[in-house]
Amino acid sequence: MKLYLRLFSPILFIVLFTFSCTKTEGYGGRASISGTIVEQVYNDDFSLLIDEKKAMDEDVFIIFDNHETVNDKVVTNYEGKFAFEQLFPGNYKIYFYTQDPNSAYQNDIELLIDVDLAKNEQLDLGELIKKISIEYDKGSAKIKGRVYLINYYNSSNYPNLIVKDTSLAQDHDIYLTYGNHLYHDDKIETSFDGTFAFQNLIKGNYRIFLYSEDVQGNTADIVITKEVQITSEFEAIDLGDIYIEQL
Repeated sequence: MKLYLRLFSPILFIVLFTFSCTKTEGYGGRASISGTIVEQVYNDDFSLLIDEKKAMDEDVFIIFDNHETVNDKVVTNYEGKFAFEQLFPGNYKIYFYTQDPNSAYQNDIELLIDVDLAKNEQLDLGELIKKISIEYDKGSAKIKGRVYLINYYNSSNYPNLIVKDTSLAQDHDIYLTYGNHLYHDDKIETSFDGTFAFQNLIKGNYRIFLYSEDVQGNTADIVITKEVQITSEFEAIDLGDIYIEQL
């Protein structure tokens, strides 16, 4: 029997060994990517920051290198933190969803972060901002007041009006407009004791208005307006007594 010995080239061995041990982006290494998502809450046109808090239970996605689909997803904890661990060095894309402040329809967009991860690197992306908007009636503040009706004798005329009595204005319409909105956002009626209250309001500027008869006879009605600014979450603003008139 003849034995044939073949010499294995050392250079070829090194090339094959290097090729077999080279890992592409993905799991199996000792590097990691982490971060914290902070949720900023704005009013409906993003002109006022209402609140800021850590984003809990927020989906965060990772894409390996030039893959076209999502490779994995994690969820932020109660502190808004997330982490993708045991990664090989390479290129990764991290993203989550946030509202687009420039969209008239408040659409969600992807906030994408490109990462070049070194070997064994523990990369902390720091705080990443997620923006959302809420409507004016998703808060905890309140605006209230009471409306009185001044009644005049029909036989009297301006400027010599004679007061008949003053009563609590029941079932009278009260309007609310938030910020720079062109039309009123809400309308309520006074209760049996003349009181009214707009509840669950967010921070910002409000216009409260109601109508009173024009006892001078110039127009059908005049507008009584109260400008209000809510600056804290649980603020309760009392407009006090508001008087309207009627012949």
